[in-house]
Amino acid sequence: MMHRAAHGALVIVVLATATVMAAPGPAVLEVKSTLAGVVLAEELVEAGTRVEDAQPLVYVRTSLTGTRAVAARAPREGVVREVLVAPGQRVERGDVVIRIDPR
Repeated sequence: MMHRAAHGALVIVVLATATVMAAPGPAVLEVKSTLAGVVLAEELVEAGTRVEDAQPLVYVRTSLTGTRAVAARAPREGVVREVLVAPGQRVERGDVVIRIDPR
């Protein structure tokens, strides 16, 4: 009888551990451009860079005014996983330009 109770407790511990281990980590954040324009090389972040909340990530030269503007900011603190744009590339409003692993 004691063996059966110990076995039941072991199953519960294993299931609880498996549930915690299977819990998803923070999702990758996709950062979208808020402006249309041509990506500038100046201050374009690189993969692996640690960024702060609201930090500018991508600058563009806007097509209507020709001025330099921030097209994307970090939505929260994290590390840049992937940069999906390159200098000289045209982006539209709503294009995903950066992926961040939140911290």
